[in-house]
Amino acid sequence: MAMRLTIGRKIGLGFGLFIFFAALVVVLTNRTLERSRNINAQINEVYSPSVDALVRLRNLMVSSHMLIKHWALLESRADAPEKTELVRITNEELPVLLDRIDTLMADWGPEEVALMARITAGMDSVFATHDRIKSLLPSLESYRDPFVHMERNDLAEEGGPLDKQTASVLGALDKLLELQESKRLELGGGMIRSFDSLKFFVLYMGLALVVIGVVVAVLIIRGIVRPVQRLRNMLLSLGRGIIPRTKVQTTNDEIGDMSVALSSLVEGLRRTTEFSHAVAAGNFEAEYRPLSEEDMLGHALLKMRDELGQRERILEMKVLERTEEVVRQKEEVERQSRKVVELYNNVTDSIRYAKRLQESILPPEKRIRELLPSSFVYYRPKDIVSGDFYWFDRVDDKVLFAAVDCTGHGVPGAFMSLVGYNGLNQAVKEHGRSKPSEVLRELNRIAFDALHKDREQALVRDGMDMALCSYDPTRMVLEYAGANCPLYLVRNGEVLQFAPDKNAIGSFELNGTAFTDHRIRLEQGDMVYVFSDGYADQFGGPKGKKYLYRRFRELLAKVSSEPTEVQRERIHAEFRAWRGAHEQVDDILVIGVRA
Repeated sequence: MAMRLTIGRKIGLGFGLFIFFAALVVVLTNRTLERSRNINAQINEVYSPSVDALVRLRNLMVSSHMLIKHWALLESRADAPEKTELVRITNEELPVLLDRIDTLMADWGPEEVALMARITAGMDSVFATHDRIKSLLPSLESYRDPFVHMERNDLAEEGGPLDKQTASVLGALDKLLELQESKRLELGGGMIRSFDSLKFFVLYMGLALVVIGVVVAVLIIRGIVRPVQRLRNMLLSLGRGIIPRTKVQTTNDEIGDMSVALSSLVEGLRRTTEFSHAVAAGNFEAEYRPLSEEDMLGHALLKMRDELGQRERILEMKVLERTEEVVRQKEEVERQSRKVVELYNNVTDSIRYAKRLQESILPPEKRIRELLPSSFVYYRPKDIVSGDFYWFDRVDDKVLFAAVDCTGHGVPGAFMSLVGYNGLNQAVKEHGRSKPSEVLRELNRIAFDALHKDREQALVRDGMDMALCSYDPTRMVLEYAGANCPLYLVRNGEVLQFAPDKNAIGSFELNGTAFTDHRIRLEQGDMVYVFSDGYADQFGGPKGKKYLYRRFRELLAKVSSEPTEVQRERIHAEFRAWRGAHEQVDDILVIGVRA
């Protein structure tokens, strides 16, 4: 029986060849690098230092020869620079250099060692002649001795014993340098040849690795990746509820086993789908054969078919009963819906009528223009009716105006606004109050009594906030008192703030507590603003946050120099831009008066 080539064997064979050639490249590379390292060590640690030392020795020999000739042929004192330099070379530099060469000779060949021995013997003769010349001419007077003169001429003359001895040593040094240089070049050539062989191995073994990698990749793609992709596509289709129609080719490996199993699954799902469609169409006599005795889904489908047939008969009976009941319920719902619509229309009509009543108590724009020609009112209720309202009146030569914010908005706020409006008229017209603090005090008493807050358990716990001003246009004097509503005065682009008392109208018995009057002397062009808290509390902007009083003051300072009608339009435009798609959260009231 032929051996089955499984996926593991295919991958193992391909990667085994790849690893074998990779290991071969690593071994050859390591051997070549080790050999090159040894050659480089010989060059750098033996022959290069040896050549440098021999060159230095030759230079010292030449220098000493020139200096001893100068000593012999030219009259000079014992401490002449040339003589002291020769003594230094002979006694200091040469011994150190010869010790260095002696250390390096340990790694030389026999021929090089023998040649160096000849050089050393020749140097001994040369320096013996040097010593003879030095002994003949120790001082300046010794140059005048005729016998000394004759002997030193014989030793140091051109072509004499000194020149011959030095030339012999230099010739031997040149030969030794040539021999050392040739060996260094030979080692360098060996290292280059070693790297060339490494290049050869790396190149061809690398090509072999590339070919093996390509073959392994092709085998994996053809034998594993493509079949797995086909199986993946079929499984993804099954995951989306689509039964694939393509046939899967089987192979003699694990993927082939999965392909056979998947084909069986697809065929079973196809038969299951056809059976489900038949049952869904009401054919409870459709036949279905499970895949095996252990096919839980198949047996569950057969049980479902039988139960659905029985339930359909029961449902037909219940549908007839429920239809009659639904008809009765529909008639009742329609009757109740008509009542709700009628009730909603009645309530809406009542609220709209309440709006007309509330608007009737607000002073018309013509009346406001008569009292304060250079002023504006920006009024924007949240609902049909509002808890904010404004009030204007004249008492003698003064104009009284107020911005009132009743607790709540809509219908509750509107009821409170009627209490506040009537209370203001009663305090000013009936009781003759014109000083803002006295009007607020009287209004607090009237509202407190009207809301029956003197009972042990008050029925109403709310009140109203208010900014009330008394303005004398002739004297340019403004008196202000506030209950939780401040006053802003914009003068030359700067906002001056006047704080209110922290008590709401109608929320407490005074018992000696009084409101504070602020007396303000206005200048030509000043803008006075009183307002409710609705504008500053509006949510909006890019982050959905409150507008806040800081932005509100900056806005008033920016628009204060404009005509009052333009101010109202710009305040409205800023509000719409800030609110954006957010819902208005409260009633809004802003009153502006120019001095």
